[in-house]
Amino acid sequence: MNVPLKYCTSPLSPELNDYYHEYGHVRSFARNTFLLKAGEVCRNIYFVESGLLRCFHRRGGKEISSWFAEEGGFCWSAESFLGQQPGTEFIQVVEDSIICYFSYVGLQCICQDFPQFGMLEKTVTQKHLFTCQQRMQAMWMRQSPAKLDWFIRRYPGLLGKMQGKYIASFLGISEVMLSRLLHT
Repeated sequence: MNVPLKYCTSPLSPELNDYYHEYGHVRSFARNTFLLKAGEVCRNIYFVESGLLRCFHRRGGKEISSWFAEEGGFCWSAESFLGQQPGTEFIQVVEDSIICYFSYVGLQCICQDFPQFGMLEKTVTQKHLFTCQQRMQAMWMRQSPAKLDWFIRRYPGLLGKMQGKYIASFLGISEVMLSRLLHT
């Protein structure tokens, strides 16, 4: 349960550490497990201790990848989690993973009793916002080769772990274009 701690701005007090271990859960998930499906409420925020997650939505029968969470990262459907309303995203385990997670209710309980832990939610929300903004700039303002270069810098090592169709949909290009770019 070390990954969420990297998003905290100060060490946990002994009392907060007890809450942290009471409300935080660690579990192994097998490849292809869905942690969230469209139409469900995202009740948990997931921190990747090891493994890989992907967030995506479906449009016109196609899966559009919107987020990848590697070891040390996090994954959630932000709008669904923060608003506690049904969402449109899926969260899927891409490779066998060990995940630390907090429920929305558990996180609220910790933050109510220990406001300093609220920095975790704030830090995660800010990181999510910054990452989304960087992705928008990378995707909307660049040609395909530059998009791939950005992806490789942002996610070094994912090319060997992630199916090409997931990466292509994330970049907004076809699988054929991705293949051409990778082999030039």
